[in-house]
Amino acid sequence: MKSKAIKVIFFLLMMVLLVGCTNIEDVISEEEAKQLVIEKRTTENIYGTVDIISVEIKRNSYYVEWENKENTEWGIDRVTKDGEVKMVEATIE
Repeated sequence: MKSKAIKVIFFLLMMVLLVGCTNIEDVISEEEAKQLVIEKRTTENIYGTVDIISVEIKRNSYYVEWENKENTEWGIDRVTKDGEVKMVEATIE
């Protein structure tokens, strides 16, 4: 009985580790991350268009640098594995 419980706990622990260690690239592509940021910034600000400057992977998230030249806005957004876009930094001149 004790042996079976240990096996079940070990199995559940391994599943949690495997699911939690999935690389973002296996879930969302770089192009999808770019598109999510463009959609988010376009719906929040109807003035101008958003251009992607760069994309970097850090801490299993995409960090997307973008700019809107028409309103002199610039920023960095973080895209998570579940497709959530969070603002990291932004400026408007």
